[in-house]
Amino acid sequence: MKVAPAPFNLWAVGITVVIGGQYFSWNAGLSAGTASYGIASLMMGFAYLSMCMCMAEMSSMVPFEGGAFGLARCTWGFYAGFIVGCCEAVQYILYVTCSFVALGRMVAHFWPLIADYPYISWLISYVLSCAMLTVGGKSYWMWNMALALVSFLILILYVLGSLSYVDIAANGGGSKLLFVGGFDQFMLVFPLTAWYYVGVESLNRLCGEVVEPRKSIPLGQMSCMFTLFATSIMVFFVTISVDPGMPTVATSLAVMNPVFNKLFNCTDKISTLLALPATFATGQGFVQAYMKIISCMAGSKLLPSILHEKHPKWNTPVYTIVGASCVSFALCFADYYYSLDAIVFNTCIFLGSISYLSQCFGYLYLKKNFRTMERKYKSPFGRPGAMYACGVWLWTMLAIAAYQGDGHVSVLAVIGILSVCTVYYYAVAKERQTISDDERKALFFAHVCTC
Repeated sequence: MKVAPAPFNLWAVGITVVIGGQYFSWNAGLSAGTASYGIASLMMGFAYLSMCMCMAEMSSMVPFEGGAFGLARCTWGFYAGFIVGCCEAVQYILYVTCSFVALGRMVAHFWPLIADYPYISWLISYVLSCAMLTVGGKSYWMWNMALALVSFLILILYVLGSLSYVDIAANGGGSKLLFVGGFDQFMLVFPLTAWYYVGVESLNRLCGEVVEPRKSIPLGQMSCMFTLFATSIMVFFVTISVDPGMPTVATSLAVMNPVFNKLFNCTDKISTLLALPATFATGQGFVQAYMKIISCMAGSKLLPSILHEKHPKWNTPVYTIVGASCVSFALCFADYYYSLDAIVFNTCIFLGSISYLSQCFGYLYLKKNFRTMERKYKSPFGRPGAMYACGVWLWTMLAIAAYQGDGHVSVLAVIGILSVCTVYYYAVAKERQTISDDERKALFFAHVCTC
């Protein structure tokens, strides 16, 4: 059932998925210095902007809920398409883990019980997000809109409320903290810049839930991306310009607390409450993202068909929602109790970079082979933008592979995940895979071209 009435709802989905990343975690990259991390942030920002323009153009041609994996099956072949789909699904599952673990740490600031039993916070988060996505329909869209508006308005309050406290000369660290640790530190923190935008690419998974997706998806995606690009710059500037500033802010759990403490004359415990809606919304948004990709893969029989089955009343893939969320919930224990935050995040970003590369290559493929096909939107950056984005994704993968000082654990985790997926594909999925009805309708022309 198509229930999203306008691009404004799509904008709201993008905000809920992404904006939590502008509340937490990104600031750790300031350990490389304000100028160094600022350059890295702009590089990543323009890469996401370029990729979103490519994706918006592709959605205006061939709207498909399966995202990158469907197009990858056309451009790279069935095996590569399956691997790209797995990269997306695992990436989103791990992002939910990261988000809800961070949420639990915030809740522990004002609810001491959670400090000893963090899994209570995780469980509540998963149950609430799964319940809302299972019910779906107008109830979910209204709930999501409320989360988006609250999260966005709190961020705007942070920016505007800080204006009377901004003093970059006093708090920005000066010339000594422009570049810290040289090139190695720049590469170490580079992947963290993805926190500003990661998840915005998931909007094209909603093609089946909107009216006129060829028009509304590009409009919703680009309006969301421009909003996030602007807010990322504002948040970066404000954070380094307000007391305590650099270098203290690089290790803060909730970077907005100093401003809210001054505005409302309150303590960190109270200010941290204002970060909860956005942090929860980010986790819930990624649950929706893996729900879509796993369900679509199951629809093509790449995964067990039960994961594509819909609830008889709400018409949502409840087995996918619950099953994948259980996996993500279990990973919270490993992440929290073994301090795997950096490894889990880097694994996410590496897998994400693979799917992003696939999106950009898919765009170049369609641009070359289907030049005359009607497009409701055209990327102003075109091929150069796609190639720039590819360069940044490769740069990100290099940063994770060679500069994290983790004994290459993140890369080994990626290799392990892809190896398991490869064995499963050749042992199970290859012989039974099909082209789903949705995939056939959207991408049949491309499959014919590659046959």
